[in-house]
Amino acid sequence: MSKNELRFPKLMATKDQLTAAAGLGTLMELFDSSELKKEFIACLPARNSSRSAGSYFLALATMASFIYGHDCLEDLDEFRGDPSLKSLFSDKTVAARTIGDFLRDFDEQHLIKLNNFLNRQSRFVMKLFQEHLPEEYKPNELIVDVDSTSHEQHGEKMEGLAYNYKKEWCLDSQVSFNQMGLCHGFQLRSGNTKSGVDSEPLIRQSFNDEKTQVQRKFGQKDFFRADSAYCKQDVIKALIELGVQFTLTAHDGTTGWKDLLNNTGVHWQPWIYSEEELKKAELKKITLPKIEVTRFYWTPSWSEKQESKLVLPIIVKRTWNKEAEQEEQVSLFYNDGFEHQDPWDYYAVVTNFQLDTAIDRRDTATRSSEDEKQKFWSIQDVFTHHQRRGNSENFIKEEKYSYDLKHFPCLKLNANYAYGLLAMVAHNILRWVSVMTKPDKPHYSKKLRRRFIE
Repeated sequence: MSKNELRFPKLMATKDQLTAAAGLGTLMELFDSSELKKEFIACLPARNSSRSAGSYFLALATMASFIYGHDCLEDLDEFRGDPSLKSLFSDKTVAARTIGDFLRDFDEQHLIKLNNFLNRQSRFVMKLFQEHLPEEYKPNELIVDVDSTSHEQHGEKMEGLAYNYKKEWCLDSQVSFNQMGLCHGFQLRSGNTKSGVDSEPLIRQSFNDEKTQVQRKFGQKDFFRADSAYCKQDVIKALIELGVQFTLTAHDGTTGWKDLLNNTGVHWQPWIYSEEELKKAELKKITLPKIEVTRFYWTPSWSEKQESKLVLPIIVKRTWNKEAEQEEQVSLFYNDGFEHQDPWDYYAVVTNFQLDTAIDRRDTATRSSEDEKQKFWSIQDVFTHHQRRGNSENFIKEEKYSYDLKHFPCLKLNANYAYGLLAMVAHNILRWVSVMTKPDKPHYSKKLRRRFIE
């Protein structure tokens, strides 16, 4: 046969029932056989009708739809004729309209319980990672990132729809992910809800475990990262009360860090690039930007009235802006408020990390055992740690595009809230499998579905 000729397969009729979801049963069994099952069932509204498949089966069917990659609630009807799904659910596969009725059964208490279950599920999976992953991939710390995103909708009757600051007609969600990509909590709100609003309950939920404030504070294994929308009084107070180490992008309106920087005598230190970074830049024939870092201290105005006044470090990174340097016709001030004769781009972070600019944590050969015990951080290492929070945006994209939470199916806000929570439970199942099978570079859902389900 010539190399340029196609070999067509022979097609034959068969009465055998075929499925495109052969691996889905294994993933659902993973959840069903875990100790999480009973706790999950306790979060669901009861459906006691003799004709009903039951709350647990309805919830599993919804989660199976998310894991399979359906684009909308109506796609659930595809499962009704699938032999593997009929076998999995004992011929109790249900119509999409039944799932809609089920979602509308969720009230505030069910939503709170299911949200708390997300944190429990994430911690359960993190424990398994700690027990079974190779040593270099074990999550010895918990790093929680919180952020919000909009969910643009069409129509008029859906509860909670409103225009946000981007003029999007939408709902809004606020979600917390840890560094392994597991979801600890999810909130669905009105579309005009500002980022950072009502984040304190989500933060407390994400760090709800058996640890005390003292254990977290001195154990130094619980971290929180967020953008400037979370640089506010209730968040900072909650994190300090919990004993969590945090980094928050500094909000100038809250901290006044730009005026403090201009009015404080600071010492700038050069950013030290690693040998790997220098080699990569040399290979790509690029010049790494000139960066300098410094720190000063900030006392929140609301803490000055308290018996124990807070003093928090603000660390600042400035990057040399070549374009600004070369501009000839410019205004007196940049958009960030600094004078033109200072052509740097500034970025500031509020933190409660123990800082010591004299210690470079990468230089392990010169560090004493006392330094190791106290876990001092260089300014550069704090920035490196904080900048990794950008990975949470990948999980938000995963939530919106891989689980179709860009849109919601119901008119009632609570029903859509329940839909989003079940999507996050399904996400945690897939992420569990993803990290366990490839801890060095876990696959996202699209590739994972091709590998395990189809």
